[in-house]
Amino acid sequence: MDVDLQACIDGDKRAWDLFVERWSGLIVAAVRRTIRTRVGETAEIDDPVQDVFVRLVKDDYRLLRTYDPQRASLSTWLTLVARSTTIDHLRRKRLDTVPLEVDAIAPPPESREGAPPALPLHLLTSRQRLVLKMLFDEGLTVPEAARTLGVDDQTIRSTKHKAISRLREHLSAP
Repeated sequence: MDVDLQACIDGDKRAWDLFVERWSGLIVAAVRRTIRTRVGETAEIDDPVQDVFVRLVKDDYRLLRTYDPQRASLSTWLTLVARSTTIDHLRRKRLDTVPLEVDAIAPPPESREGAPPALPLHLLTSRQRLVLKMLFDEGLTVPEAARTLGVDDQTIRSTKHKAISRLREHLSAP
């Protein structure tokens, strides 16, 4: 492992400052390119760039410790980290959407205050409620929720699908 990189991991502030100075241009370019590819325009990049650096130092430099010079150059590895972090950032910022078929059927019944009725969450298993809470209320991604619960990504997707299907079935029943 590169001596300067090891010094960063060991907590040397001067080494970290040099690391940031050396690699920030590459990270900014990777973030900008990813946003342009995904969104089609150049959006604000400060937050995703900061997310990259936070991810690198989080949990005592855990991600930075995973860098293996035998598998890729540091520039390639940092570009991949910046790209995946930016994609995660964009997913968290994505606006909620409503599928067209739901909108075309009929508007949801509303309560007295004009808000949609509460979902009948009592129909779901505790695990389904937990997964929906993590994904929708807490804004976690599928991989983040899977890591938190110690299960595969597909288990989270399947649980989410079954919960939403159960709610749709109940809400569309006459």
